[in-house]
Formats: sequence, structure tokens, C-alpha cells
Amino acid sequence: MVQTGDTLSAIARRFETTVEAIVSANALADPNEIIVGQVLFIPTTEPPPSPTPATTAQVIRRGDASRRAAALSFDAGADAGFTSQILDTLKANGITASFSITGGWAEQNPDLIRRIAREGHQFMNHSYDHPSFTGLSTGEPPLTQAERWEQLDRTDAVIEGLTGQSTRPYFRPPYGDYDASVNADLYARGYTYNVLWTVDSGGWAGLPASDITRRCLDRAEPGAIYVFHVGAASEDAAALQPIIDGLQGMGYYMTTVSDLIAP
Repeated sequence: MVQTGDTLSAIARRFETTVEAIVSANALADPNEIIVGQVLFIPTTEPPPSPTPATTAQVIRRGDASRRAAALSFDAGADAGFTSQILDTLKANGITASFSITGGWAEQNPDLIRRIAREGHQFMNHSYDHPSFTGLSTGEPPLTQAERWEQLDRTDAVIEGLTGQSTRPYFRPPYGDYDASVNADLYARGYTYNVLWTVDSGGWAGLPASDITRRCLDRAEPGAIYVFHVGAASEDAAALQPIIDGLQGMGYYMTTVSDLIAP
């Protein structure tokens, strides 16, 4: 995760790799445009990992790259913000998307939850009140297995109670924080997919809509999973229509995470 003061050169030296390798592995359009909090995949020269055992959630960063498709996903955990506007835009364009929801947000916005379900969008579990499961981004101790399960179960119960739909088997970790123990605990509770992203809009970091649009279109690739935020602090909603127009102009169609990763 990019920290304050980091540059790609410094990160490359720290992990004994090259700037070029990091740029390639993360499809970075501009090596100078990294932001604090951004998660980067660091390539290594070690042998490839063994296949994921059947007792742990699979980490998903991209979908099927054989189709010119991308998944739009929206995190909701703070205020309702521009959720209605986002839903209006998706509906006007005939697009279904994925919504990563905290249980607390769902309790505060039941009508929006029902609308998300009614209009055919996918739900993903985003915990109940957005704690870091590992403590990496918050400096807090990692949650215990029981605490993680309570976060998952409580959120799923709220959303299922409002819509009749479960969030299983899809989870998105708050802050993008996870480790092997998180993946094991997810799997044990019925979450077989730990869904991250290919392209972070950067809206949460205060980018204006024009920069969000350019960033998202510059990083477009088949199978990309985009992450946006619904809250009032982000201009993702204002950038959404130009992003849709741009992706469609490049021959992409937009869908849910579940559809994008389907065999």
C-alpha cells in the first residue's frame, strides 16, 4: 500500500524489483501518478504460488480478460451521498453493477438497499462498520476470527432481511486489507471470493471529476474491476456518465463482478 512520501523508485528498491516491472504489473498509465492508500501488486522472481487450497477465499483483482468487459463496483459505508444519482445513471444506461455495502449503511438507508436490489445490482459484503480486519490501515489490533465472523454475519443478515438476497459468496475488505488468515476466515463463513479491484477511481482522495474520468479511461483493460464510492466526499458520481461513454466508445460493455468472473 502506497504510504506518504513513496515513489515508485523507492518502492522498487524496497522490494528489490524495478519500476518497469511494477508499472507493467499494475497497468499504470503514468508512473508518477500514485496516491497514498493505493494498493500495488509487487511482482517477484519467485516461483508462482501453488493453486489456492479449497479452504481459503480466492482473491480477485481482475475478471475474464478474454472479453472486452469491465465491472463497475461502488463502495457504500459512510453517507448516502450520490447513491440515487449513481443508480439513475446506471439505469439510464441499462447497466447492472456491484455494490459493496456495510451493514451499518444498509440499516441507515433501507430504501436505497431495496432499490439496488430491485434494479438488479449485485451485493457484496463490506463488513458491518468498516474496520480493518488486519489492522494494517488503522493501526488497531487485527480482528479475531469471532469478530470477523460477526462483521460478516451481521451485515448479511441486514441485507438479506431487506431484500431476501445474501451477500455470499462476495466480500470486499475495508481499506483493501487482508492476509491469509482473513481469507481462511472468509471461506469458513461462505465467502469464497475476496474482491479487490484493478482500477481505483481516486475519487475518495478528492480528485475532481475530470481527473477521475481520465484516470479510469487511461487504465481501461479487458476484465478490469473498477472501484468507486457513493459518498458526498467523492466526485465519482459526476464522472460516471463520461466514464461509461468513454468505455463504450472503446468497445467495452459493463457488468457486475459476479458476471465478469464467471467461468
